[in-house]
Amino acid sequence: PTSLLLPSQNAAQQDDKNNNAYLCLPVQLSELSYFSQQNEEKEEYKDDGYCSDAASRLRLLELDRYLATLTPLASSTKALLFGDSSVVQSNDNDCKQQVRGKSIKRIRHRDRLSKYERQSQLSAKQTRSAHHRLITSTNCGRIINVLQGEIAHCTPSQADVLVSDDATTCHIVALRSRFLGPDEGEKMIGTTSSSTVLATMTHIDGPGYEASIRDAVNEHIKHHSAHPKQSHDTEECKENCIDQNNVGSGTIEMSIHIMGGFNDTEGSSIEITDSVLQTFAALSNEYNAYSDSDSSKRAPRMCMMVETCAVASANDNGTGCPLGRGLAMEVATGNIFLAEIEDGTMHDSVPSSSAPPTDSCNGTVKIAVNGTIPLFHPTSYYSCISAQGPDVSLRSVRLWASAFHPHGGKREHRLNVIHQSDRDYLYVEPFFFRPHTAARGMLKCTDDVLLQITSTSPKVEKPNFVSKVRESLNFMNGTRSAIVFAGGQPVKFRRVGLNEWVRIS
Repeated sequence: PTSLLLPSQNAAQQDDKNNNAYLCLPVQLSELSYFSQQNEEKEEYKDDGYCSDAASRLRLLELDRYLATLTPLASSTKALLFGDSSVVQSNDNDCKQQVRGKSIKRIRHRDRLSKYERQSQLSAKQTRSAHHRLITSTNCGRIINVLQGEIAHCTPSQADVLVSDDATTCHIVALRSRFLGPDEGEKMIGTTSSSTVLATMTHIDGPGYEASIRDAVNEHIKHHSAHPKQSHDTEECKENCIDQNNVGSGTIEMSIHIMGGFNDTEGSSIEITDSVLQTFAALSNEYNAYSDSDSSKRAPRMCMMVETCAVASANDNGTGCPLGRGLAMEVATGNIFLAEIEDGTMHDSVPSSSAPPTDSCNGTVKIAVNGTIPLFHPTSYYSCISAQGPDVSLRSVRLWASAFHPHGGKREHRLNVIHQSDRDYLYVEPFFFRPHTAARGMLKCTDDVLLQITSTSPKVEKPNFVSKVRESLNFMNGTRSAIVFAGGQPVKFRRVGLNEWVRIS
């Protein structure tokens, strides 16, 4: 058993705090336990060996079965994937939303289907399909789009929707927290105050991101603390969280939503699920133990609930294809829904701040040998209007840069923060890249070959997957980090209006 709460099934259970249900995670059978269960008197058992890989695989299979059949999670998964009015707002009615004091309408485009729905209509084998709401630059308020390997934190005053898309074996994790005072009357349910709500979205592409998940949870604790001191250390963050007047003996309630993966033959999906859940379970246990042991300091209790876990087999359509690929969260309400980011719809006033400079006569790429050629004229500026957000090409290149230019000889498993609650801009931290011979070789491959060598799940990728890979590789081979990140400084963008982004110095 863990300290991670499961969603209540009815009002009576919700009111009865002594009847809470908790997530349990299967344990791996140890070698000692394995042999203790054998009858040592029987000769045929003496040569039986213990295989740790087989034991680990059996544990993951049991985890997959457990998550798919556990009633509280099965109910929330069904609501997310196939629609439920209590979780996903109906698209049949116009939905009004307050954005900076103005009321805007979010209208369903009835004549436009998402790529996922078009795929399901073309696939004769698919037995189940899930509706993805198409998100554009104008129909969902202020959007922050999180790409693979990124993470963003925001408050309701900064954005209306956090979203991430294009997940196959990857997992999208959404967090939302609020602080509750020691008295029941101090609960602020549904508030949109930036001081009481913080939301996080991340797109995880494999196991091994434990440190980044810990940092994300710590970010929520710091947000609800009166201490502004920044720290990425778990123990230090716990100490900084204590304030007699503002935090007291209250509770930080955190909702956890996880979606992604499918029943892939390699078992990559459930491995990511296991890594994510094990990390959240460890954090929940640690914070509960800390607040109990230091009650004299009136440390707040961290109450973490896994509200949605549509992962692995639970997110499979029955033919080895993921049902949900994109997840969005309404920051103010905490509602989640399946989503797809509209491609294109981008307007560049001038070439991107990270695009390679070109010759005005023939369009050929000009690469600075010493990195001193200015990227664009000082009087020009970069502007884009898109639900995808600014400089998607540059942000996508980071994945390939980490593969072609690994830090210290190995790939670093760190999520890249692009937005924080105490900053009014989106940013891309500097990373090293330059043209690479391997990338040139990959660009010479056919689409079918490139798909096979670049995807963990080539059979279920979207039709535009290869074109996006080529775009990223071409970008990387057309410039270098010394030009893009002048002086080693991050590239910053500030929102103008709904979803226009302008580069700032």
